[in-house]
Amino acid sequence: MKRLLAVLLFSLFLVLPVAAVDEVNHVARTLAELGALPGVSGYEERVSQWLMQRLKEYDADLDNLGTVTVTLGSGSPHRLLVTPIDEPGYVVSAITPDGYLRVQRLPQAGVHPWFDLLHSTQPVQILTRKGDLVPGIVAGLSTHLHRDLGVDDRTDTPERLYIDVGARSADEVRALGVDLLDPVTLEKEVYALQRNQRTAPFLSERFGAAALVRLIEGMDASKLQGTLTVAFVTRRYMGNQGLDRLVREQRADEMIFVQRLEKSEAQLGAGALVANFEGNEPALAADLLAVARQFGLTARAELAEAAPRGRYSGLLPLPDRVAVVGVPVKFPQTPGEVVSAEDVTRLEELLVLYLGVTIGQGPPASQVGGVLSGIIERTIVVPGAILADLSVVYGVSGYEAPVAEKIRELLPKWARELAFEDAAGNLIVAFGRESDKPSLVFVAHMDEIGWVVREIRDDGALVLDRRGGLLEEHFLGHAVLVHSEKGPVPAVLELPDVYRTERYQPVRGRDHVAYTGAHNREWIEQQGVRVGDFVTVPKKYRKLAGTRVSARSFDDRVGSTALVAALHQLDPAKVDREVIFVWAVREEVGLEGAKHFAERAHEMDGIPDFVFAVDTFVSGDSPLESPRFAQGFLGQGFVVRAVDNSNVAPRPYVDRVVEIARKNNIPVQYGVTSGGNDGAAFVPYGSIDVPIGWPLRYSHSPGEVADLKDVEALARIVAALVKDF
Repeated sequence: MKRLLAVLLFSLFLVLPVAAVDEVNHVARTLAELGALPGVSGYEERVSQWLMQRLKEYDADLDNLGTVTVTLGSGSPHRLLVTPIDEPGYVVSAITPDGYLRVQRLPQAGVHPWFDLLHSTQPVQILTRKGDLVPGIVAGLSTHLHRDLGVDDRTDTPERLYIDVGARSADEVRALGVDLLDPVTLEKEVYALQRNQRTAPFLSERFGAAALVRLIEGMDASKLQGTLTVAFVTRRYMGNQGLDRLVREQRADEMIFVQRLEKSEAQLGAGALVANFEGNEPALAADLLAVARQFGLTARAELAEAAPRGRYSGLLPLPDRVAVVGVPVKFPQTPGEVVSAEDVTRLEELLVLYLGVTIGQGPPASQVGGVLSGIIERTIVVPGAILADLSVVYGVSGYEAPVAEKIRELLPKWARELAFEDAAGNLIVAFGRESDKPSLVFVAHMDEIGWVVREIRDDGALVLDRRGGLLEEHFLGHAVLVHSEKGPVPAVLELPDVYRTERYQPVRGRDHVAYTGAHNREWIEQQGVRVGDFVTVPKKYRKLAGTRVSARSFDDRVGSTALVAALHQLDPAKVDREVIFVWAVREEVGLEGAKHFAERAHEMDGIPDFVFAVDTFVSGDSPLESPRFAQGFLGQGFVVRAVDNSNVAPRPYVDRVVEIARKNNIPVQYGVTSGGNDGAAFVPYGSIDVPIGWPLRYSHSPGEVADLKDVEALARIVAALVKDF
């Protein structure tokens, strides 16, 4: 073996450095494709199909558990490289009469105390029997209705997990193709951090597959000594069923497992990690480490890992020569796992060197594409089209300029010509004429919750200040975007170290820290990140069942949409009263934009007779909420937000709005909820505040849910009030 390595030394140093940069990119792209695939344990078919397509020219084989194997070379010795491809998740276990999915974990015991909590209010996908990915949202508590939560109130057990696909009944769920036994996984997107690091939900379950796919594609198999079998096994989380079968079918002389090392505390950048299994001889692990030392490859020895067991068969019959290799993983078994593509490449190179082959070939010209197609498309009404554009624009409190720009773009031409911004940044359209009719102001806010960078630490991490109220458990451990002068920089909102051993405990005033992958302040500053940059979660507009939709920042992009859509319904020449539409800034941090406008209006003797704050009616229309109040039901019309924390609307004017709605056949509701509204800023100066809104589930979360019928009703009532109030 040493003689063979010596012969290869010169040629490998010619090949590997030349290919090193490209190979890191090849590995990163392969990891991104695999990391975007759903593969709940027992339901790995999308990953298996991807592997079969990608490796088809290598005569890949697929067994009836979904395990994929590729065999190269011939004769002795027979080496077996094995990596698992499944991930933890859920399976649909029941469908409620009102259209929610109930789920059970896979594995049923769970993986750590925060596992369920990290799914709260997150977008998920349900893989149907037809192969469609149907979008849904894990129901969560609304921030406005739950300022102070006890531990037992949180969605951190399967008993409190409900999946909202937008359906109103069990029949509507089944019409989507969703049924019992369908797997549920977090919506997958892989983000690139600094220094070739990648983050995605449960990404560490796929780095082994990425390394071995690239090993197969990139190596010169003619240099192999003996037989090499590469196996991508299923059901690791289900008692190692795929591996149990494999080791009984494949009589290998030695086995190398490529997987996450549970005992390792290695930091990203440590390269390949090598260990043996408890109770097994360390000879193969020692040989791998010797190869790494000889070739100057970054690698380190780790504590022995627990030997794999079958659920009912006990310790698996492994050959005498066995080892396990992996790479460092940050935030393991979470939605924000971080893996370094450079570490994965070092792992691949270690296997290349050990096998005595060379690598230098890129991926085949034909790559697998369109794997995540199949999300159901549905028709939306015009306000929905406006909302789709507006909801994906980023604009944390104090940083609303992009939102204002998009609103201007969406306005009808006549309103665009009248639009201007005041000193606070509020966007204003004033029209109509002076008359005996009451003057009206309609105000919606442009900002959304998020964070602002307070400090850049010496280690490159970002300390954040919150902008607006939020339940932190909806965000910790997930990807965020830092909006720098050079563009969005992905990061992960760090978890406390105890998440794998202790149940979530709220900590008042806890610092939120964003991990960017940078290792010092200078590195992240070179990416344009500065103190004062704003931070959000990544945003996407999702169509659910029927007319239901979901996105981050429906509060208050729906209200802003309603004002835009109403202006498209109005002819300013026919408006015989003074009307002002205001898209306000900084509502989430204390109604600051509305207060500025109201103060200036008072100084100029222009305070309106009535103000209609157009904002969320935070709804109890969820199985997690109390039915005692917040009775605004999705799909049943706009809501007169008659009582909230900041205001009580006089009942005669509530009734007047309801009367106008019914006269115009606009579906209407009215009720009591929590939170404050921009109209309250006008009350001290003499205006009457009659807030109107729409019912919203899971307020201030990554997965807010609304109904486009309510959005349309809200736009129609705004236009009707301009004409008739």
